[in-house]
Amino acid sequence: MMNKNTPSEYVDAILIDAAQKNASDIYWLPAKDFVEIRYRVNGVQQNTDRIEREFGDQCISRIKVLAGLLTYRSRIAQDGAVRNVEGLKNVEFRAAVMPTVHGERISIRVLDGNKRTLMLNDLGFQVKVLSEIKRLLTKSSGMIILTGPTGCGKTTSIYAMIRELLKERQDPASIISIEDPVECEIEGISQVNLNRSNEEWNYTAALKAALRQDIKTLVIGEMRDREVMKIALDAALTGHRIITTFHAGDIASVYGRILHQDFEPFMVAAAINGVISQRLVMNYAEDNRIPVAAIFEPDDSWRDFITDNPGLVGIREKLRTYPGSNLKSILKDLASQNIISIKDSVID
Repeated sequence: MMNKNTPSEYVDAILIDAAQKNASDIYWLPAKDFVEIRYRVNGVQQNTDRIEREFGDQCISRIKVLAGLLTYRSRIAQDGAVRNVEGLKNVEFRAAVMPTVHGERISIRVLDGNKRTLMLNDLGFQVKVLSEIKRLLTKSSGMIILTGPTGCGKTTSIYAMIRELLKERQDPASIISIEDPVECEIEGISQVNLNRSNEEWNYTAALKAALRQDIKTLVIGEMRDREVMKIALDAALTGHRIITTFHAGDIASVYGRILHQDFEPFMVAAAINGVISQRLVMNYAEDNRIPVAAIFEPDDSWRDFITDNPGLVGIREKLRTYPGSNLKSILKDLASQNIISIKDSVID
């Protein structure tokens, strides 16, 4: 149990404790009679504390004050940031508040500035995967899509990919990232921070503005809707390198969902250079979590296949002929070698 003398002291104690335990997220989950606090550490949620509902509500109000949010607005979603916590000079906390039937729920992303310089070689990818990612980055145009569940390390991988491009001497001025929100500042590149409360300055508006700049690489935090997909596909076909994430579950579903948006199949076939399906799993050797990925790099035969607008079943069957594209098989193989946990080798 943390020091609960005052809401202010308790909130500070939670933030400091989470940062010291290398938590990536903190969750304040209201119930009828209590508020539960959980951390996400190495991709796994763990119960941390449970406090009385009245005291929990006071703590949530305190977090809203620290994050610069409106304390008197409790029936709308709000996003903010907590900075300059005493003893945590390089750590920033991004707070997202939403109303529930039992009060306000808060998800806090912990952004540790001391870890914001990770390169691709630092992430723990298998050697073959690392080589394939770097090869995808050598292509000057086309789209690289990362997919996987929340907390699987997609954003960390993307930032490492940006640093890889900079290491290979791409002009920082030719890179723009558009994110909601920006989770890590990278010196030299232009990063656009979106705010969900600003309906006019959204992904679509920011993408159109970015493409009027003289850029080579456009990083899109997430392809959320058809309009954003259309802009991204067009950009990938007109000489831009696009790096983005897409919630689809696996490689087959990425193609299936995009084709389901009624884009011309040849457009989808030509625009996508690679799809990376990623998970975080427990590494037995070092007792931490590492990213494991299946990477699919389409060839001419695949592009011809996609041009015929296949369904999801057909896409899955075709992918079986491409070794390395099945994440479930990769995880099971690593588990059989006692490299990762067997429980992590199962994908629903």
